[in-house]
Amino acid sequence: MKRLLSVAALSWMLCSSAFSADYGLPANIQDGNILHCFDWTFTDIQKELPNIAAAGFGAIQVSPVQGNCANNAEWFYAYMPYDFTFRANGNGSRAQLQALCTAAKQYGIKIVVDVVANHVNQAKGYHDTWWDSNGRVRWNGGCDYNNRYSITHNQLGEYGDVNSEDAQVQARAKAFIEDLKSLGVAGIRWDAAKHIGLPSESCNFWSQMASVNGLWHYGEILDGPGGDKYRLLKEYTKYIGVTDSEYSKWTLEQVERGDVPSGGGSWTANGVPSTGIVYWAESHDDYSNDGQYGKNTALISQDKMDRAYAITACRKGEAALYFSRPAATTRTTIKMGQKGSTHFTAKEVAEVNKFRNAMVGLDDYYSASNGVACVTRKGGGAVIVVGAGGSRQVNVPNGGSFVPAGTYVDKVSGNSFTVTSSTISGKTGSSGIAVIYGEVTHEPSVTLSPDGGDFYESVNVTLTPKDYKTAWYKIGNGAQTNLTGPTTITLGADLQIGQSVTLSWSATDEKGVTKTGSATYKKVEKVIPTNAYAYFDNTANWNEVYVWAWNTTENCTSSGTWPGDKLTKGADGKYLWTAPDGKVPTQIIFSGGDDATKTADLIFKNGATYKADGSFSGGGGDDPFPPTPGMDGYKVFLKNTHNWAQPYVWAWNDTANCTHGGTWPGDKMTREADGTWSWSAPDGKIPTQIIFNGGGDDTKTSDLPYRNFAIYSCDGSYVDNPLTVVDAIEIADEAPVYFNLQGVRVDNPGAGLYIKVTGKKVEKVIIR
Repeated sequence: MKRLLSVAALSWMLCSSAFSADYGLPANIQDGNILHCFDWTFTDIQKELPNIAAAGFGAIQVSPVQGNCANNAEWFYAYMPYDFTFRANGNGSRAQLQALCTAAKQYGIKIVVDVVANHVNQAKGYHDTWWDSNGRVRWNGGCDYNNRYSITHNQLGEYGDVNSEDAQVQARAKAFIEDLKSLGVAGIRWDAAKHIGLPSESCNFWSQMASVNGLWHYGEILDGPGGDKYRLLKEYTKYIGVTDSEYSKWTLEQVERGDVPSGGGSWTANGVPSTGIVYWAESHDDYSNDGQYGKNTALISQDKMDRAYAITACRKGEAALYFSRPAATTRTTIKMGQKGSTHFTAKEVAEVNKFRNAMVGLDDYYSASNGVACVTRKGGGAVIVVGAGGSRQVNVPNGGSFVPAGTYVDKVSGNSFTVTSSTISGKTGSSGIAVIYGEVTHEPSVTLSPDGGDFYESVNVTLTPKDYKTAWYKIGNGAQTNLTGPTTITLGADLQIGQSVTLSWSATDEKGVTKTGSATYKKVEKVIPTNAYAYFDNTANWNEVYVWAWNTTENCTSSGTWPGDKLTKGADGKYLWTAPDGKVPTQIIFSGGDDATKTADLIFKNGATYKADGSFSGGGGDDPFPPTPGMDGYKVFLKNTHNWAQPYVWAWNDTANCTHGGTWPGDKMTREADGTWSWSAPDGKIPTQIIFNGGGDDTKTSDLPYRNFAIYSCDGSYVDNPLTVVDAIEIADEAPVYFNLQGVRVDNPGAGLYIKVTGKKVEKVIIR
């Protein structure tokens, strides 16, 4: 017998550790959605707790509590704090915040406090004098949003930049959030988070904050962090969640046009984990700043906001923030302590929240067609949003065939929807939002990753039991081994090419319901291509993978047109691309088939494995830039075409800065006898990217790929040093020796393009 729990049971009867017994609210903030009670008093919020819980919000975000914003003062003074400590604003006292946390807990609701840590009020008397000494606040001039160092070290507007790298500053911030935790606060929203650096940038602020156990964190990242965008975002999400304002903005723009976004994410499509993302339809900055920082959302109707919210608020991993709009609509009339709109209780909003709460742990699938978005949840249901709103007959894909076939009643309008394995059809109500689901199945199971298939030398399989009391697995006809949690095993090392092995499992729940399953794994031979080749590890989960590759003289794909060659997944789970005969690229791009999901221009390295964030490994040794024959170390040259008085170099890789000094503008270059300028990396440092500059942000190149011994110009163009191809190679032996075009020796050349060296004779040849 299947274990089936009705929606009512999920909302009112479940008493497991994953849910609140009364309202079906998730135990973890990231698994639910957040109501932003902007400028509300703690007392007013406490009075609304029953309605907030009934509307399905698992958390409430409150305004900052760091002083300088009295009751009925303009809201923005709360973002000019006195100190990193509780100092009553117009939203309430310590005792009132503690009372709110205590009361909210009874409903299963968590309280999140907005914390400003990038700056304090610059005016004398409006900040603690502790900030006036030891360089705790920096006055470095305005922020250049095209320069990551400036973003983390320069002023945000007129506010001095708090020295977040300072250990005493970190200790002060940590003590503050520990104090908030002692009052019952469960989460922190960090204002202007992108302006505070990361451990890879020699700033331990976020690792220190994340070390406070029991607090959930997310940070405001507007437009992106600057610099190496996705690498930085993924590092942020090791410590805090981040707001994907790009996808949020795109979604609202599409809804304003009467449409919906074509894709289900922006940063997640580039490898940023969905469980580290917070979306919104609008933020307090969008609504309250008269359009100073972009769109003035106070001029956009609430129903459009609700549709944009619904598209983002029903996902598996990403949480969403719902903004309670103030009655006032201009920057100076919006005041602290004024209760905002209670439209969050609207059925179309509440039912989307309840849907997400009921679907915790179920995979999602986003599809869009004809101005309608549909998010399906595996084994559960769907949220359907008509971008233009209103009552409309829709026929949308059942993405992934996730929604079980049958007839459903829309929780919002009461209309009937019919679901087949491929389609969902029905009529939305006046809101343009439909929510359908029936019985949600939580059966005992064991997931296998990978779930069968071919492999090469051996395969690591992770077994994860779910909704179980007891579980076991066995390999072939071997003995059963108990499972007590996620377990990784290695299969196939003892098999011959062509042999298979079956992995079986069983799981039983508290009621005695047992489910079983198995998967088969086959060992196959790995063939190394003779032409130039590369692998792609699809950690970003793109639906399709393409390659676009080229060198200085020609395109190197078979298709010859963007997005290039479509790849298929190999037995090791990676995607293999092989260049056409005689083609050897120097640069490569991987994409999901469009400009929204692609890597930067990457240096091609034969046999390397690349990821969506642009990182790569392997390929002719562990060193991503092996020294060129006849040339030791890591060195580049600059033609000073802009006549900078003193050129500098700023260089880095995915994990470290690669200059001698480690601070902008980097290392001074040395003028050579031929008029070029040179720079050598420190011992042990291998850069992958580089910037040349004249000593400031107004005289610099863009971020450039690092090419060992290349000759760059101030406009960002570069050429490989001819010595790296031929002239540095001298072989005394008359037997021919082959090198690829990157200068790497090839002992057993297959078909392809090579540099052939016979004695002192050097020639370029094609082997067919």
